[in-house]
Amino acid sequence: MLVPPRSGRSSRLDLPAGTGRRPDADTRAARALAPGAIGSDAWWDAVRAAGAPRWFPAGLPHDDGPPDGVPTLVLVHRDADHPHVYADLNGLTDRSELAAGTLHHVPGTDVHVGAFGVPPGYVASYAFVPTDAPLASPAARDTDTARTWWLSVLAAARPDPLHPGAHLVDSRGAARSVVDLPGRGGIQHVDPPDLPDRHERTVALVWDRPDGVAQPVWLHLPPGDDHHLGAVVVLDGRMWAERVPLAPHLDALHVRGDVPPTVAVLVDSVDPDRRAADLAGTDDYLDLLADDLLPRVVAPALADRGRRLVDDPARTAVAGQSYGGLAAFRLVAHRPDRFGASVSQSGSFWWPDLDDPAGRAMAAWLRTAPPRDVRTVVQVGAYEGDLTEANHELVALVRARGEHVDALEVPGGHDWAWWHRHLPAALVQALG
Repeated sequence: MLVPPRSGRSSRLDLPAGTGRRPDADTRAARALAPGAIGSDAWWDAVRAAGAPRWFPAGLPHDDGPPDGVPTLVLVHRDADHPHVYADLNGLTDRSELAAGTLHHVPGTDVHVGAFGVPPGYVASYAFVPTDAPLASPAARDTDTARTWWLSVLAAARPDPLHPGAHLVDSRGAARSVVDLPGRGGIQHVDPPDLPDRHERTVALVWDRPDGVAQPVWLHLPPGDDHHLGAVVVLDGRMWAERVPLAPHLDALHVRGDVPPTVAVLVDSVDPDRRAADLAGTDDYLDLLADDLLPRVVAPALADRGRRLVDDPARTAVAGQSYGGLAAFRLVAHRPDRFGASVSQSGSFWWPDLDDPAGRAMAAWLRTAPPRDVRTVVQVGAYEGDLTEANHELVALVRARGEHVDALEVPGGHDWAWWHRHLPAALVQALG
């Protein structure tokens, strides 16, 4: 497993039939949002009262007939100052096909609307980018020039002002709205009552690694007075500590008895370069997690608070997303003496080379390594191109070995929105 990483993901917007942009339905979508003249004050008042985006599970109505039977999500944005509005809708729009994300501007109005075929259970973050001219990339998608340009485009993105729910703050620190359709999977979060000590049970530390890196870590202790705690190491910990808070979900799982008493160890990634080196590099960082972080940092911090870390792989799990999902699986493969369960969401199992499916390191390892007594949880978005296929391959190989695996394909892309929505259920599968 000592192979160097290469960054990358599929650039194809490869969607199943009935999913994705429906430009021929944009005008019907606008009419379906509210009665009256599209773009009038009364029309906007009705749209605002209903909230956006709007999902039509039976499809959009025809002018003279029943709904068309294609479950459809309708995005709408009000902007009189810009002739173009791009919708960055995770999984369903992509900078390789910018026309698919450009909303229809209803002539003579300030209405920008787009219809998208989506299945039940679709979860995604999205934002709007108003522009004076149609978006056009200056270079091929996966070049540094194109990436730099795209980041400049996203800097102008804004959440949906008509969305009634809370916003998600992504890894760039940008606010995005979230659409979370009913229909499949996950655990609906209900904040447990009477837990005023939640913040007191979150402890911020710095892990001074033997290799000289200072890595922020947050411990979130379970409610109650259990003294013997298992552990789940969660990679990209700053996201889970500050931007998509995991603590309320963890408390809910403990209050319901879905998981045994477990401390969450949220490990920051420091910066993108350090993240890639740690999570998709050699096994050295995996050994640091097992042999240094847990015994030298976590265990003493728990002891100071009257708790004890259980040294049992059956009570110790690791969870991550993208490169973090890859690292979680690799950690259990490399150190089953310390970690007995992995949770991977959108794991980068194409690694180390996106352009060489035959050279996928984890698939090759699974074909030759002896079977293990571990638990593997794999979740992946249906709209992640080659990454989706690589996850399917890994799940099939784990199953063929007779090992325990729980797998879920989520209607979504490479997105913190569904990772946050579905991680609690994955933790139950890994620890419960």
